Amino acid sequence: MIDKTLREKILDAPFIIRDYVNDEPECNYERYLTELLNHSTFFMQKSMGAPFKWVEHQDHGECDAISENYSIDYKLFVTRSRLHGLKVTSNRITKYKDGMIGFGTGRWPAGKSFRCFRTIAALRPCSIEDLNRMADTPDGDVEKELSIILKSLRVKKNLLLFYPYTLSFSEVHTFEDGCKSILEAFDEDLSNIIDYRKTAAPGFDTFLCTIYDKNLMNFELIADLWELVDFVELNESKIYMDLYYTYGNDGFNH
Repeated sequence: MIDKTLREKILDAPFIIRDYVNDEPECNYERYLTELLNHSTFFMQKSMGAPFKWVEHQDHGECDAISENYSIDYKLFVTRSRLHGLKVTSNRITKYKDGMIGFGTGRWPAGKSFRCFRTIAALRPCSIEDLNRMADTPDGDVEKELSIILKSLRVKKNLLLFYPYTLSFSEVHTFEDGCKSILEAFDEDLSNIIDYRKTAAPGFDTFLCTIYDKNLMNFELIADLWELVDFVELNESKIYMDLYYTYGNDGFNH
């Protein structure tokens, strides 16, 4: 049973839309994820202590983060329409020079509606048979959105899915209870993609991460379930904190 008090809020645009702010290389989630992985006890065990390096140029299919002993690829686990909606409705940000930043109204006309699809809600009712079919022959807008996600799940690399939301609860939870509820929700809602990924890319590791209580929560796909393997405080990433204090919440986090 999914905790009815569980809530989610997508991260601000500068955190997940590359180059959202002009002349700002830190607007790249791959960079702060790599910093956070280097502070993860679990991922350091995977790499046998060797730090991960972000691969800026991937001209030959390289993974996003590599170490001497282990490599991993990042994929945003979110629909394209949700990202587009975030981009056009978020306030514009212009960097004139270091320390001089302007905030303006969003690109989308006020009062005009737009349609986007929530990732987990769209996936929830799909059977494994549905996923196998829509991956290659999607029918309709929703299935076309999901087919893009499914193609990323076919990648034959160790894969870290980044669900770019801050999770919270409308009622008080201890940190431990919150982690347990989030894990149960992922196990229930994403059981279908577990089967899909295992069939599409056998032998490769699969991870899922999201944000809860100022931590990056890391889950690993083990057998038929997600397992919470560790969490890393977001303040361990200088890039993430720079984004938070400079651009997050329209610059009001100072």
